[in-house]
Amino acid sequence: MPPVAGKKTTSKASHRLSVSLTEEQHAELLEIAEQNKVSVAWVVREAIERLLRDEQPLFHVRQER
Repeated sequence: MPPVAGKKTTSKASHRLSVSLTEEQHAELLEIAEQNKVSVAWVVREAIERLLRDEQPLFHVRQER
């Protein structure tokens, strides 16, 4: 479907990453996900988004929206 005039389009492309976690880190992520009824992937994406947005302005590379 072509973009509608005057509407901003956003890319929904995703990139797959592979990371190694300690047993303790994985257990904590599982517990957080279960308590909040979300996937571990969602927890990880949310944590990354918060890191990029909030606590690390030195590492923040995206332009403000």
